[in-house]
Amino acid sequence: MDVKRKPNETIGSMMRRFSKVVQQSHVLPQVKDSRFYKKKKSERQNKNRAIMREELKALRKRLERLGKYSEENFEEEKRKIKQKLDL
Repeated sequence: MDVKRKPNETIGSMMRRFSKVVQQSHVLPQVKDSRFYKKKKSERQNKNRAIMREELKALRKRLERLGKYSEENFEEEKRKIKQKLDL
């Protein structure tokens, strides 16, 4: 980021301009994410998570179609699926 001071500009207004430029560039979230090392998920974990997502979509649709959708039913079935996939 490069912000040059304009003639007769106060330090405060220059700092406001700088912070606005930083926010608009979307650099700050990337920098915050890269502060600490994050171990990458294994391929198996990624696949299991994708399978879990698809299973939950199907489960939600099935329960809504049957008219039995409630948070308790959904959470119970979700727990069963997690045990099956070993997540």
